[in-house]
Amino acid sequence: MFIAIRDLKFAKGRFFLMGFVVTLVAFLVITLSGLSAGLVKANISGLMALPVTHVAFEDTDHPGYRNTMIERYMWEGWAAQEGVEAMEPLGHTVFNARTDDGEPLEIALWGLVDDSFIAPVVNRGVTYGGDIDNGVVISRGLQDDGVDIGDLIFLDRVLTELRVVGVTDEYRNIGHLPIIYAPLAKWQEATYGPPGGPPPGEKLPDIVFDFVSVIALRLAEGTDVEALDDELETTTLDRRGFYAASTGYESEVQSVQMIQSLLFVISAVVIGAFFSIWTIQRTKEIGLIKALGASNAYVLKDALGQALALIATGTLIGYLGTLWFNALVKDTELPFMLEGKTIMVSIVMLLIAGIVGAALSIRRVSAIDPIIALGRDQ
Repeated sequence: MFIAIRDLKFAKGRFFLMGFVVTLVAFLVITLSGLSAGLVKANISGLMALPVTHVAFEDTDHPGYRNTMIERYMWEGWAAQEGVEAMEPLGHTVFNARTDDGEPLEIALWGLVDDSFIAPVVNRGVTYGGDIDNGVVISRGLQDDGVDIGDLIFLDRVLTELRVVGVTDEYRNIGHLPIIYAPLAKWQEATYGPPGGPPPGEKLPDIVFDFVSVIALRLAEGTDVEALDDELETTTLDRRGFYAASTGYESEVQSVQMIQSLLFVISAVVIGAFFSIWTIQRTKEIGLIKALGASNAYVLKDALGQALALIATGTLIGYLGTLWFNALVKDTELPFMLEGKTIMVSIVMLLIAGIVGAALSIRRVSAIDPIIALGRDQ
């Protein structure tokens, strides 16, 4: 790369401009990948936080959290099976609600048993239930909206009153709705009981407490899930499957993948265009080098090495810029998430797109006639 290095030193301004564009493209690609992943996480962050391997739904061809009802015999049947390391019934209902100040909310209410292994970590306050039977833990997103410990939340239509006793340390959402964690009995009362709860001095019938939405499962490897589903009349999905059961998840993932594909194509075109201009500007220089005896292979290797050095440097600086942006928005509600796998895929694809674009533009090097260096114009 003797010629390439000397050219980089000689034309600093030109290569600084090209490197700056590559840096911006890299920053754009990696940042948008993080925003895309963050958008998906904003949909299912509550599901992602579950320490489970599977979730069992009511037996159906199209499982979803809003159209499933699990009966007591189903979750008790799962609890008695071999290979079930942990099992808990889980309630899920979407409610329109309001605070005691009258502010409207749209929330997902989750009902959990006491001492649940899937309960969230409480950053402030105490956990749900306890001495307060209507005590609930809210997602951090609701705290950002002004809801705090001690506030009351009223569920529309059912008139159930919830008191905030704790706040999670993370944003926990499902279907882009913040999650409120409540005692399972309180969730069952709000979902299946009469508006306002039981009349004074009376209790709800036992059948109200025999239904939940899904079953959270931690299964040992090798468990025959299909056989247990047939026996217990459930549809059980692994992590990929129960993520997809969230409203809008699959369409968001497909949109994200399309955006990323377009970004890589645009990156190849932009970088290729820059190197195409660079090749045109150096036509006579390359012709002179070939007239002095350099082979096409040598010239192509030199040019591609120069392109790779420029693309790699620009990508590295763009990646560092993304890390800075991540630190800047880390504690905000902006849906942004950087993962090692996402970063590596973005960087590798960007390098490949850049090299392919550069190679397609530089291939004309081999067609340059050495006679151009002797001053003959064609």
